[in-house]
Amino acid sequence: MSGRDARVGIRELLRLAPPRGLLYRDAHYLAATVEVDPAVMRPWLPFGVRLAEPARADLFTAWFPDCNFGSVYHEAGLFVHVKTLRGTGIHCPWMILDDDVALILGRELLGYPKKLGEIDWRLDGDRVAASATRKGARLLTMRGTLGEVLDDAPPFLGRPHRNVIGTMGLALPRLLAFTPGEHPIETRRVDLEVEVGGSERDPLHRMGLGRVVDARLHRVDLSAGSPPVPVRPLTPLFPATRLRPRAL
Repeated sequence: MSGRDARVGIRELLRLAPPRGLLYRDAHYLAATVEVDPAVMRPWLPFGVRLAEPARADLFTAWFPDCNFGSVYHEAGLFVHVKTLRGTGIHCPWMILDDDVALILGRELLGYPKKLGEIDWRLDGDRVAASATRKGARLLTMRGTLGEVLDDAPPFLGRPHRNVIGTMGLALPRLLAFTPGEHPIETRRVDLEVEVGGSERDPLHRMGLGRVVDARLHRVDLSAGSPPVPVRPLTPLFPATRLRPRAL
């Protein structure tokens, strides 16, 4: 895709998903907070972005039944907990999904390193199960039973983000800051089993992810929140050192 084509595509997506009002309705995030080995995870973070303490990350699979740009799709990804001036935020080093329109919107505008994959996501009564695969490799499997409703659950997506844009072109990559608007519908505890796999192109198994310490099913509406703001440029070597989980 040429630069002009990309700009035209982004303008069209912004028309479909305006900056005000709800962009997603009843989005479902099945999330597992896991321990992280700091020494293993640090090389996957952009320069100057530091792990929160204790070191944690959220593995998730998601289902989006209703959004403003007309897609119904699924995602799987990893949010690493990082330090920001506004408290604990998240950095996304890996994400796959099964819709090309959502891929362009999230990657070009917000720096989520989205790639096409296959996600199976099922909610049947109190039983929930999901799996994520890409190029024949099983990357993530989740199976669990829904528990009690959590009235004071923390936000899942609506936290300060520190993502990277500009990793695939000639421009310098840049660290991007933004916070989506999250409007809770219901959050439930989940008794969840998680299996992490990986491949050379998607090396989740090499990112220092450990045992599950908490698991929840978040149902939320989402709005644009604070607009994305470039924080600072990054070294041109960033795409080369993080290429496999972000682009291949």
